Amino acid sequence: MYIDGDDMGNVLVSLDDDDEAFLRRLAQERYHSKKGSISSVVSDALDEMKKKGKKERAIANLIRTMEKGYKLGFRGYKKRSEIYD
Repeated sequence: MYIDGDDMGNVLVSLDDDDEAFLRRLAQERYHSKKGSISSVVSDALDEMKKKGKKERAIANLIRTMEKGYKLGFRGYKKRSEIYD
């Protein structure tokens, strides 16, 4: 999100009419058409995408770890008598 004093870059984006209208409506609903509201909507969307990406990477990493297996130091016993004296 834009905060006064932050350095910002400019990006020119071409949208079809329906997408532009949707973006402007969203900016109106969320930020009441204040200055920078379209930038804020885009920034919010990017932040959500970053969060989703982190979550998806964490899940993929967990799945890889589970598929590889994780040794807990457990020795398998064939008979119950091997456990107890």
